[in-house]
Amino acid sequence: MTEAELLREEIAELEAQIFRIKGSMNRADNGVKLQKLAVITRLRDRCKQSLVALEKHGEAA
Repeated sequence: MTEAELLREEIAELEAQIFRIKGSMNRADNGVKLQKLAVITRLRDRCKQSLVALEKHGEAA
């Protein structure tokens, strides 16, 4: 697998985690889940930026 394919796979997994967390939130544990959601969202955004930079430099297949 190329680096771009690996990043796309990681982004898809992070987006799935974000979807699951948002779907399971309730009032009792929102604080913990909001913190986890923020971390995962930042990680996904960094992966997306890396993918764009990789594709921009022509290293993506």
